[in-house]
Amino acid sequence: MTLHVFRKTRCFAMPAFLMVLQAAFLLFFPAAVLALCRKVAFLRILGPVFLCYAGGFLVSLLPVPGLDKGFPMSLAEIMIPLAIPMILFSADLKSLSRLGGRALLSFGLGSLAVVLAATLGFFLSRDRLDGSAEIAGMLTGLYTGGTPNLMAIGVALGVSGDRLVLANTADMVAGALYFLLLLTVADRLVRKVLKSPVPAEGAPAAGAVPQLGTAAEYLDVEVHGSLRNRARLLLPFLASVLGLGLSAGLALLLTGTLDVAIVMVGVTTAGILGSLVRPLRTVPGTYAAGQYLIYIFSAAIGMSMDLHALGQGALPLLVLLLSVQFGAVLLHLLFCLLFRIDAHTMLITSTAGIFGPAFIPPVANALSNRAILLPGLLCGILGYAIGNYLGIGLALLLQLAAGG
Repeated sequence: MTLHVFRKTRCFAMPAFLMVLQAAFLLFFPAAVLALCRKVAFLRILGPVFLCYAGGFLVSLLPVPGLDKGFPMSLAEIMIPLAIPMILFSADLKSLSRLGGRALLSFGLGSLAVVLAATLGFFLSRDRLDGSAEIAGMLTGLYTGGTPNLMAIGVALGVSGDRLVLANTADMVAGALYFLLLLTVADRLVRKVLKSPVPAEGAPAAGAVPQLGTAAEYLDVEVHGSLRNRARLLLPFLASVLGLGLSAGLALLLTGTLDVAIVMVGVTTAGILGSLVRPLRTVPGTYAAGQYLIYIFSAAIGMSMDLHALGQGALPLLVLLLSVQFGAVLLHLLFCLLFRIDAHTMLITSTAGIFGPAFIPPVANALSNRAILLPGLLCGILGYAIGNYLGIGLALLLQLAAGG
């Protein structure tokens, strides 16, 4: 398994001006999507990732002679290993020391529940769904970290772009259902099973705003600030390129090939180590810039999409995803009952794993409990850090179990 971008492809036979046009579209289209999302509520619901997929796919349908889908695919596969370190650089991982034991235990139980649900889903679906081990790994990363982990694991395991789009679309359906429950009846339902909420350990005083340093950027969707601040992003970008280069070198040293799983584990580790370096961690907009690379990836995958392949296995994948997500939530609920975790700690750590840090504030507001805001954000950051390890590791174990 090697990175597509390092292999010879047909894309370089394409006229140069078409390559320039494709590159320009991929660079600037996500900015237009973000601008539209600010103005149109319905588009905010769909989200930038889905809209970038859709826009790229619509472009791919244009009858342009000589257009080759290999070029955007090559760009797509280089975006993820650059994006992951940048997303992690701005995470103040030292602040995890402020994460209370109860929240950490609940998040750990939730992560275990995801691994068990994904493993069970694999054994139930492997005869009906091709690549079920890889999909189980992707879902593990998705429900312990978030969409960046889903994409990174998919690229690491050689999952096709069509499957990545399908998984992300299915996640939108399943995620919308669970998020609606969290904002409406989840609190009342869970309180019938778990004990009443207790003050979160290490929580800020009532009305206080949690101080997470640059980790507060996990709530941003764009790079803000002056031209000087934007120029400062060159430092984390170069650090991300260095992390990719070192990871590729390690893969070559260990296997003789650019094994993508090793590369992804390497760039994740580089991102975690980089977050401990203050000059990298404190650059404004690093997380948002990493997310922007994810949006470029999404648009590029859309441009490379095969409509026929997209329709294959859609229903089995949606069933598997719904089963893993809600199965993990139910297992998490059972574990929290056994370990006497309170209702709000369970719900906020479940939100952190399944949706990531950006969804913590609306759920904390729906629960009328600001004390769980800080633990939820910290668990979301922790999920980004461990999701790739768990997802890639589980997929490789399941491949061995299946004799693959």
